[in-house]
Amino acid sequence: MINLKKTLINIFFVSFCLISCSNGETLPEKDTTLVSTEMQKEISLLKAEIDSYKQNINAYLKENSNLQNELKKANENLKAAEIIIIELSKSKIEKENNTPPQLPIDTKKIIPLPPTPPSSDSMLTKAQAEDEAKSKSEAEAAAKAEAEAYKIAKSKSEADVKAKLQAEADAKAKAEAELNLKKLKDECGDSYNSGDYNNALLKCAELSNKNNVFGKRIMGLMYLHGHGIKQNTSKANELFVETAESGDIWSITHLANNAIENKDYVNAHKWFTKGEILGDLNSIYQLGLFYYNGLGVTQDFGISYSKFIKSAELGDSDSQFYIGKFYHFGNGSFVKSPVEKDYFKALEWYSLSADQDNNKAQNNIGVLYYVGDGDETYKGFKPDVKKSLEWFKLALGSGNVKSATNIDLAQSYLYGRDDKRLSELIIN
Repeated sequence: MINLKKTLINIFFVSFCLISCSNGETLPEKDTTLVSTEMQKEISLLKAEIDSYKQNINAYLKENSNLQNELKKANENLKAAEIIIIELSKSKIEKENNTPPQLPIDTKKIIPLPPTPPSSDSMLTKAQAEDEAKSKSEAEAAAKAEAEAYKIAKSKSEADVKAKLQAEADAKAKAEAELNLKKLKDECGDSYNSGDYNNALLKCAELSNKNNVFGKRIMGLMYLHGHGIKQNTSKANELFVETAESGDIWSITHLANNAIENKDYVNAHKWFTKGEILGDLNSIYQLGLFYYNGLGVTQDFGISYSKFIKSAELGDSDSQFYIGKFYHFGNGSFVKSPVEKDYFKALEWYSLSADQDNNKAQNNIGVLYYVGDGDETYKGFKPDVKKSLEWFKLALGSGNVKSATNIDLAQSYLYGRDDKRLSELIIN
């Protein structure tokens, strides 16, 4: 464009010179030649530039023609699309039988144009705003939940610490109370056992007022014997019943033995039954004796055996002795006995009892060896009088005075002075 302007200026200058010459003004020959040369050069450049513009214009015209052709085709495609849409609309209307007829259009009424749909940019901006709002709401909810969780955790932590401190304080108080109670209990027992009944009365009464079983039991003994306080057997018995009902085995045994001394086997049976429920071996053994001898109950060797075997298996030596006796004599001597005579089984149970220094079991082992099972072929329990003598002496040394008679019988038989004299043999 700048070159074009320069060229036009030059042409204007040359034209001006020519006009001046036509008015009679002449240029020098040298100048005329120079001007003519310059002018031709400029004209040539101008022509070249004009040709270039023509070429560009032709290209633009060709491109414009192509665009018009494409626009024409697009219009044709648009019309075809409109026709297809109209046909589809007609087809849809024919299928929808329930479509109400269209109302006539009121030409006078101005029908508002539908709102212009939002542009994609505005829709995107709205979606972004909604996402941001949602994210912000979720973040606020999460922060609130986290704060609430922290608050709950902090509250729980504080409650746990408080509960722990309270538990430690309670445990400390309980330990101190138990220590004080033990100290008071020791002072009560030691004072009573040493004969310091005045101090025993002071300590045991305090212990009894704390609803302590041991304290009530000692107070019962003090009332029973009149130690440090006026004798009152009714008050003593009242305290013993109270402690027995609470599960004190000593009180249960005391009340049962006291009932036996008074031939009150029904009450004795009641208290021993309570002791059996609490797992007291002596109570179970005593109930076995009650059914063995028929004291306060109908004699029943089956029930008696069931009581003895229960306590015998738990290690009670007296019960083990009676189980040995059941096998020693069998159901020939004990009506409804659940076992038959078996010397080997008898020896097994007698031995368990004898190992606990039960002199009755020791004596009866001597009897087993002295008599044997009576089988002349000795295929059963073989008699051994020397061994029986050893057991009789052991039983006598353990306090069984009846074994002295059996010692005389065994010695007489061994020295050949007499036969076995079985009718004189003493069996526990």
